[in-house]
Amino acid sequence: MSTAGKPRSWRRWLIHAVRVALFAVIVVMIHRQHERFTSAQQAQPQQLLSLEQIRHFFPAVASIESESAENIVRDAAGEQLGTLLQTSPTSDHIIGFSGPTNVLIAIDTNDQLLGIEILSSDDTRDHVRQIRKDAAFFASFVGRPRGEATGDVDAVSGATLTSLAITEAVMHRLGGAAESLRFPQPLTLADAQPLFPTATAFTKDESSPALWHVQAADGKPLGSLLRTSPAADNIVGYQGPTETRIAFDPQGHVIGIALGNSYDNEPYVTYVREDEYFLSLFNDLNLDQLATLDLQEANVEGVSGATMTSMAVAAGLVQAAQQEKLAQEAAQQRQSTWNIAPHDYGTAAVIVAAVVIGMTRLRSQRTLRIIFQCVLIGYLGLIAGNLVSMAMLVGWAQNGIAWRSASGLVILTAAALLLPMTTRRNLYCSHLCPHGAAQDLLKRRLSWQLRIPKRLARALLVLPALLLAWCVIVGMLALSVSLVDIEPFDAWVFRVAGWATISVAVVGLIASLFVPMAYCRYGCPTGALLKFLRVHSHSERWTARDWAAVGLAGLALCLFFV
Repeated sequence: MSTAGKPRSWRRWLIHAVRVALFAVIVVMIHRQHERFTSAQQAQPQQLLSLEQIRHFFPAVASIESESAENIVRDAAGEQLGTLLQTSPTSDHIIGFSGPTNVLIAIDTNDQLLGIEILSSDDTRDHVRQIRKDAAFFASFVGRPRGEATGDVDAVSGATLTSLAITEAVMHRLGGAAESLRFPQPLTLADAQPLFPTATAFTKDESSPALWHVQAADGKPLGSLLRTSPAADNIVGYQGPTETRIAFDPQGHVIGIALGNSYDNEPYVTYVREDEYFLSLFNDLNLDQLATLDLQEANVEGVSGATMTSMAVAAGLVQAAQQEKLAQEAAQQRQSTWNIAPHDYGTAAVIVAAVVIGMTRLRSQRTLRIIFQCVLIGYLGLIAGNLVSMAMLVGWAQNGIAWRSASGLVILTAAALLLPMTTRRNLYCSHLCPHGAAQDLLKRRLSWQLRIPKRLARALLVLPALLLAWCVIVGMLALSVSLVDIEPFDAWVFRVAGWATISVAVVGLIASLFVPMAYCRYGCPTGALLKFLRVHSHSERWTARDWAAVGLAGLALCLFFV
């Protein structure tokens, strides 16, 4: 038996691994560079607002001032008109089709929403434009209580992923940063040290508005501090509410409570502060036990001489624990729940069908192939709008993968990238791309075809490589240009498509009447990428395409380090 093929096989897989590594380097560099830009933006103040923007919600605005994480809007007399919030950077981890959106949220003095407005977006331009035109989407937020601001908000047709991400960003911003109007001052390390004497670090929890994490000098976690405000701001003792801090050890058990600011009668508050027995009644309870505590059944008695004040403090502890439990459950739900829409199941079914047809002899059956191509065009293209594109890939490289909001698209992209790497078949281009299917159906529809000279054909083959280089530059430099314009795929979502992507689609389809699969062969950067990642019988050869990939990786590294 000949062993000549074994060294060749090892070389093939080694070079193929190098190709995959080059692709991974570019993706990592784009992501790291975007993190650098994002960190720089977060270190700066939030996007500045003009008075004209603010007057859209508050016509009588005269000034705006920052308090904690909120902007307070005041009139000429200094009276508060309401509050303005921005979802960025708090909600920047929530991406739609390809990136996050910064949304302005206006809230009146009754804690009801006056409305929202898109300030800026890293998501696909055409999808954002479609949402801006949908007055009903913005109107659906108006008048909602702050704590229920995002219930039953309908997604915008043609821009579902982006509108859902905006809704989730608003929900996260309101749920994660609700500030108290009665106790607006943020906690400090000095506030934590009476309960954690060795504390040297103090950080706010990202998902809870009232929870802080406490650390020692060596970085060891000492526990957490839960603030009863704003959850218990409406629980009044003798004259007003009292803010209390609850200390939990690293295992989640109460180790002490301390009173902070109060609107109650100061002598009564002092009695409670100094009553060590009352303050120790809740020790050793965990969050669940505190949240379900019945004060009467537990025989919790008030402090002598300050009964109403102390019982209000006790009720505030329970209320804060209940609110924190809900916040933790909501955070877990956001992390674990995938937003799977009906068309995601349809997309998965189409992928399975494509694998069965493309990997078996069924692919040679012309009638079946035509029927399946019609399904791709009608369902995957026109209905679901699920197509892999460089705009999406670069957006995901920058901001992360839209696991929860675009499940079907994630599965489709995984199939597009992984199958060429492992099975020698570029199944996406041949059996899953609606635009490719449309070109294939148009093939040989004219009695004559254009024959492109070899020299011109070789020159045209450089175009996808140049477009890939442009994608790397845009991704690394965070340029404010839309990559959807260089490909035809966004045209399939015709309700939101711009003229640039429609023009590319129309020209590509017309060209395919004269040159079979014209766009796929000479214009598609996504197809060029998938072709590069495909392992095949000649993968052991190092070609000009590989040197081009080295150049793109080098370009990404240079832009990152230089």
